[in-house]
Amino acid sequence: MNAPDTPLFVQTHDFLLWLIRHTQRFPKNLRHTYTQKLETLSLEFHESILMANSYRGRDRSDWLQRADGKLVCLRALLRIAYDLQLLAGTQVKHAAQLVDELGRLLGAWRKGTDRKTPAPSA
Repeated sequence: MNAPDTPLFVQTHDFLLWLIRHTQRFPKNLRHTYTQKLETLSLEFHESILMANSYRGRDRSDWLQRADGKLVCLRALLRIAYDLQLLAGTQVKHAAQLVDELGRLLGAWRKGTDRKTPAPSA
């Protein structure tokens, strides 16, 4: 089963490939802690948008909200990667640009979903 060819899915795929290629170079002593968490968060973001794509209504909105939370955590871990000198400044800048673009695309999707989701009845 393939993910849709929309920009959010394509750019998420590209970001995952970029990140995994770079985390393979991280020190071995961080592989089971920091590196695993960074990769897991990225994969969970991907999973969240895939799940959101398969649902409608409130369930979709919930998955998109989870994806947004994953991006917040991902940004924080990328800052730590820079502080630990695991990624160079240009690499972190590139990663931040990719994550920001993912956030914009996700935000647009969330905005469209929120307009379509009926308000809960009182």
